[in-house]
Amino acid sequence: MKVLKFGGGCLKDANSIKKLPIVLNKYTNVPVFLVLSAFGKTTNMLENYQYKDVVNYTRNIMLELDFEIDVIQKVLDKYLINKTNLQLLNYPSRVCIGEYISSEITHRYLFNIGLVNKLIDASLCIWTSSWDSESNSATFHSASFPYVMKNKINALSITQGFIASDIQSKQNPANILRTTLGREGSDYSAAIFGKLLNASEVVLFKDVDGVYDKDPKIYHDATLLSKLSYNQAFQICNRENTVIHPNTLQHLRENKIPIRIKNFNNLSKKGSFIID
Repeated sequence: MKVLKFGGGCLKDANSIKKLPIVLNKYTNVPVFLVLSAFGKTTNMLENYQYKDVVNYTRNIMLELDFEIDVIQKVLDKYLINKTNLQLLNYPSRVCIGEYISSEITHRYLFNIGLVNKLIDASLCIWTSSWDSESNSATFHSASFPYVMKNKINALSITQGFIASDIQSKQNPANILRTTLGREGSDYSAAIFGKLLNASEVVLFKDVDGVYDKDPKIYHDATLLSKLSYNQAFQICNRENTVIHPNTLQHLRENKIPIRIKNFNNLSKKGSFIID
């Protein structure tokens, strides 16, 4: 099993989504579990209550992916148009809409081109506690697959990054209290699922070539590190490099699961490989 995470900077338009089958074709000999961020700047729009912009952005992507009009309307109705009291939704419930939209569109698109897959709801798998309203994030508590969901994990599965639920609502699925893992939380989600699935590798697809020894935006002599240990990665990421959050590193290190960072916009680059 390999866990592949795709950030919003990777999947930002129809053309980038159409690249997914090219990536997946490299993993045909192993089960794959996809963790998706919201498309592009959807989270920013939802934070600012720009629902009309999200509707238009989503509709345009689906049109360019050749979805039927009735399917487009069904998705928009489900997550935005027919959702009551959008303006009154709390922060997690509001911003989670982006990941639910991206995962459903990707699920449907891959099905349309012949790639059978299962859609998994991350809010029923990752549990948190201690919500912090200042950082708009919660503390990770635990993770597990519900019994009815275990048999859904097959050759290709898709879920949402960033999304979780409060542990106190675990016993009442009808009234799940959704939370988030905070900004850059999709990487953390990938790490959590990687550990849960005992993955052989977690691959983080980003819009950068990998981990550098220092910030390449500031230092022109920054060197791309093709292979590094977890200790090296911790030192760099705690200092100035924000390619990977320390929480992501810690979660995977516990199970000795290697991490690979790849540039989605330059797949020929080898990227960085983190392993002990």
